[in-house]
Amino acid sequence: MNYLIVGLGNPGTEYEKTRHNAGWIVIDGMYPNLEWGRDSYANAGTAQEGNFLLVKPATFMNLSGETVQYFVDKKDYLPEHVIVIYDDIDLALGKFKISFDRGSGGHNGIKSIEMSLGSREFIRIRIGISKLLETGELVKPNVLGKFEASELEALAEVSKRVGLALHTIATEGKEAAMTEFNSNDPHIKLLKK
Repeated sequence: MNYLIVGLGNPGTEYEKTRHNAGWIVIDGMYPNLEWGRDSYANAGTAQEGNFLLVKPATFMNLSGETVQYFVDKKDYLPEHVIVIYDDIDLALGKFKISFDRGSGGHNGIKSIEMSLGSREFIRIRIGISKLLETGELVKPNVLGKFEASELEALAEVSKRVGLALHTIATEGKEAAMTEFNSNDPHIKLLKK
């Protein structure tokens, strides 16, 4: 089974380490040594890793759907084999969630993909970008603000776990990946093994 892995972000050096570019940052963290090419028809950077075609749309965030639609229409990827990795302001940094056939949560990149595909039936991996205070309060930052060095280190750890989740999706299915990786309680994970 081949999967299209789409990391969302904005092109340009000024956006490189911004929270809105968490999708690109996580892909780079998972596969730091990939050789990226450019698909001018799709307006995207692309790289192959096993049965994953990794894509970074070079459109701006709110036009991400144009790139995804190209691969679905021209390269015969089914929407359910599309996995979109993107920032989620409602999740704390260090966490991620896998979901399928859910709403956009107000994220413009996801809205664009839903509109272009005419479907919500694709897999989402939502990357937490907000700060969790010791009080339990979630502080939602400006999505165009830059990550601090310590936060990028936390994202590097998230990238490793997302890589494992992708492997689980490809080998055991999205439901198995959701069961394993969406639980925040390590005791539950231990009981399931």
